[in-house]
Amino acid sequence: MTVEIVPLSPTMGAGIRRVDLARPLDAAVCSALRAVWRDHVVLVFRGQSLDDDALRRSAGWLGDAAGISMPVDRRGDDDLSIALISNIRDETGTPIGALGDGDMWFHHDNSYTEAPDKATWLYAVELPSAGGNTLFGNCYRAYEALPERLRRSLSGRKVLQVYDYTLKKRPDIGDLDGLPHFWQPAVIVHPLTRKRALYVDRLMTAAISGYDRADSEALIEEVCRYVERVDYEHVWQRGDYVIWDNRCSVHARTRFPADERRLLKRGKVAGEPLLADAGSPAVAY
Repeated sequence: MTVEIVPLSPTMGAGIRRVDLARPLDAAVCSALRAVWRDHVVLVFRGQSLDDDALRRSAGWLGDAAGISMPVDRRGDDDLSIALISNIRDETGTPIGALGDGDMWFHHDNSYTEAPDKATWLYAVELPSAGGNTLFGNCYRAYEALPERLRRSLSGRKVLQVYDYTLKKRPDIGDLDGLPHFWQPAVIVHPLTRKRALYVDRLMTAAISGYDRADSEALIEEVCRYVERVDYEHVWQRGDYVIWDNRCSVHARTRFPADERRLLKRGKVAGEPLLADAGSPAVAY
């Protein structure tokens, strides 16, 4: 099997052709996919036909699967390996999945855990007539775009990452009871590329160490202007499988008609604790 690669934008994203994720992948294909993923951050496989068993194996070329961390009472399913991202309700009016409809702010997945997931994948099953696109921002590029003043403001700092399972609501650091949260580096060094990437986002970053609340809020707001960049916008087709690197990218969702069905299946690849920027010279992108 020969992997065909089609760049999707000048700054991130690659379409992968001639790879059927329902079939076992040989070592050469796995190696090629890892290299493309490292360089392009987001991979798109179109026209896939994957049952749940195939989905559970689909990212084995990248690492071990991670368990779904969202509590069962926050979603409509209880599968520990595949989550349903959907606005569909069953005959009793109960949601079958999580995260409903509407737009969703830019964020890093599972940033509020000690070892955030390496990657997330989504697989499109049902789609609305329009909207529900996934926007991706390159956090390497976001860091490179920061003026020196903001780089100094973030140097050596940590960020408090909190998630209260909303689509677009800043976390309240005054009430963290029952909410998962963790202090992460504001700037990370990617373990593979050794490049610096911003690890700040509007949805989950609640505070920056070393600043009072007002200054922290102002700094988050300013930095997010650089983070919230659309380097690639994925317009979904049924059968699309998209997998991205959570450590060096953010993603968001655009609004779609609330009265139209949307169902994507979601899984994750286990990661490890993030590497903090130690103040060494940045690696050029």
